[in-house]
Amino acid sequence: MNAQDKYEFMIIEYSTLVVPKISISIDGVEFIEKIIKLPKEENEVSNAKPFLQKIKEYQDQNWEVMSINSTYKNASPAHFAHLRKKIK
Repeated sequence: MNAQDKYEFMIIEYSTLVVPKISISIDGVEFIEKIIKLPKEENEVSNAKPFLQKIKEYQDQNWEVMSINSTYKNASPAHFAHLRKKIK
C-alpha cells in the first residue's frame, strides 16, 4: 500500500494597490516580498506580466500550479497563485 504523497505548498500574491509588489509564502516557513519596478510603458494597474513571469520561474523549478485567482480592491487587482511541489 502506498503512503499519501507529501507536498510543499506556495502562495504567490501580486498586488498593484499602492506599488506593484509580489509576496511569496512557501510551506509556512519562508516569506519573500519584493517591490516590482516596471518600465514606464508597462506601469499599468492591470499589468500581470510580473505575476505570470514569477509563476513560470517556479514552474521551471518543478512547482505545479493548482489554481490562479484574482480579486479587486479599490479598482486595483490582486492575483493569487497556489502551487505545490512533491517532496521526494
